[in-house]
Amino acid sequence: MLSLLVILACGGAQDATPSATPSGPAPAAPAAATAPASTQDPSGVVATWTGGQISYSEVQARLGKQLVMMEVEYLQNRYNAERQSAEELALRALIDTEAKARNLSTDALLKAEVQDKIPKPTQAQLEEVYPYVRRQMRTDAPLEAILEQVTQAWTRNAENERMAAYLDELKAKYGLKIQLPYPNLPKIEVSADDDPTLGDAAATVTIVEFADYQCGYCRKVYPTLVELLDEYKGKVKVVYRDYPLGGPNPSGMGPSIAANCAGSQGKYWEMHDVLMRTGDFSASGMEATAGKLGLDVEAYKTCVSEPTSQVAEITADFEAGQAAGISGTPAFFINGVFLNGAVPKEVFKAVIDKELGG
Repeated sequence: MLSLLVILACGGAQDATPSATPSGPAPAAPAAATAPASTQDPSGVVATWTGGQISYSEVQARLGKQLVMMEVEYLQNRYNAERQSAEELALRALIDTEAKARNLSTDALLKAEVQDKIPKPTQAQLEEVYPYVRRQMRTDAPLEAILEQVTQAWTRNAENERMAAYLDELKAKYGLKIQLPYPNLPKIEVSADDDPTLGDAAATVTIVEFADYQCGYCRKVYPTLVELLDEYKGKVKVVYRDYPLGGPNPSGMGPSIAANCAGSQGKYWEMHDVLMRTGDFSASGMEATAGKLGLDVEAYKTCVSEPTSQVAEITADFEAGQAAGISGTPAFFINGVFLNGAVPKEVFKAVIDKELGG
């Protein structure tokens, strides 16, 4: 392969002047021109040479799921950009409408509903923000020395939170609905295997999640999944498959092993819930959780210390994720429709509704 790459690289650097005394026979005439390949025509030809050719279907077969993932990523990014733009335009219109209804300028409205509703920070709140500001400023100065900057940082964050809440109030008041249709994405077949499943076994929509407890975005999106199971009760089920970020290495599987060991005593989802919500992955913390959940702690300790079958199961999940083409967590397959990352709840709902025929 290296020699081929060298030839290709050198080929582009040939002298443009033809040799006066060629050392070999003249090259054969090129084959008759063939219509260029189309992404809609797998039989189209993408490369030709004397005596042979390559079809577009061969290129597709070689790239496999990589090509599908690229197409999915493009369509999702386009949808997300269009949806965000539609929502921003709608929210600006709602702010203008509300301001006119109250006989205020938009600036006056936002001052009354956002800035004026931010209280002064307490000492405890300032102390909570202080470490982040100190790191950002790269200083070891005490709180009192950078009090102004810390106060400003806290106020900005509070204003952002209040603004988000106020926009939600306007959405509810005016019944805002974003009706941008979700794109038709190519589906990727992913097995649920025999992994833990939450929800009605006969549900029409299956969400297969590949995640790692130690992934912050996985924990961030967890409450969204819980809400979806409640909103689509009987229609949606979630299958959890482990995808350790460090690869199939037992040293990085601690929380996954703990959950699987709890599962052997019928408490998988209970342990899963605690791990996702607390982020406490210390051995002592997980052992304490096992006790609080009513597990046989001695059996649990034996399981996590000799996790042969658990490691095999987690490794199988990881390999299934790689075969599906994922490269990070969280990754979701909703009836085969791939969603990458901690996407907003509205995106989950758009895909689910489409799968339900909505």
